[in-house]
Amino acid sequence: MTYDLHSTALQVLRSCGVRVAAGNPTELLLVLPDGRSRTVVVTVRRSPPPPSTVDHIRHRSRGAQAMIITHHLTQYLRDCALRELIDVIAVANEIAIIAGITFTPPALPQSADPTPPRRGRKPWTRWAVERLLLLIDEPKPQAHLAEELAVSQQSVSHVLRRHPFASREGGGWVMDRKNDLLDQYLLEYPGAGGPSTYWFGLEPTVQQVDDARTLTTELAVSALTSGDVAADTYAPWRLPTYAAIYTTEILDFTPAGFTPARPGEHTLQVTVPDDSTIWRTAAAVLPATHRQSLADPIITLTDLLRSPGPDSAEASEHLRQAIMSGEWRA
Repeated sequence: MTYDLHSTALQVLRSCGVRVAAGNPTELLLVLPDGRSRTVVVTVRRSPPPPSTVDHIRHRSRGAQAMIITHHLTQYLRDCALRELIDVIAVANEIAIIAGITFTPPALPQSADPTPPRRGRKPWTRWAVERLLLLIDEPKPQAHLAEELAVSQQSVSHVLRRHPFASREGGGWVMDRKNDLLDQYLLEYPGAGGPSTYWFGLEPTVQQVDDARTLTTELAVSALTSGDVAADTYAPWRLPTYAAIYTTEILDFTPAGFTPARPGEHTLQVTVPDDSTIWRTAAAVLPATHRQSLADPIITLTDLLRSPGPDSAEASEHLRQAIMSGEWRA
């Protein structure tokens, strides 16, 4: 897992225009876009370290510049990096803060993907099986998994028999070491993919989602709510500021009161996902009152980690804790 984080961090540096001139897993010589060189001592942490650990890492570097590579950015890490106490790379946010300067990849026409692109066919079925078994407490038979995902039992069997975290229990299958599995999932899963359209509205975020969903209902187009609004249902923590929904078709939302917007200037993102399993996992894990309206909690967490806003990392951690404890079901 630390190897995956380190490898992804190097790709983040390259995409941000920071060149790795030399180094090894624990020390790197970086060349910044302005030509300056900077040597850093690297520490890799799957989860963002708390203040006491950051202090320990800085002390252990013995005067050299400490760099922390981690999954996502917290406000504390951001503040420390901007004050040049540490350097940091957050792979899920696709951001590097070095010498007090924030580096991000050039803007893309569509939303940037914080996970390095995978070659070949994406393992949507494996990721869907992982989500289902992460979100349930009881063993689930292979046949039930196949039925819920609308795939063959052979496909599910292929996933489970080769999976390092899967094991048989009673009459079904479970995932062991769920925290580690969720870490791996969040690093690997590239998002649901697919084309996105961007819209601007003046109403509060929740009302914007309601207006968009009203239009999809009138047009008989399936839709799932994700982002802040779904997270606020699973694990209320902050006032929703980011609206995101998935639909089965590309739609014009001007009749719902929206105007087209550029990425970064939008208040609503609408995506037609490449990953068709998101509809099946939502139906499988959610009660009847929500299964036609919300993306499952892990899809929501993935989107929340990539959402704008300075406290998205904290909101994501709050939802992650609810997923691990099962409190999201409340």
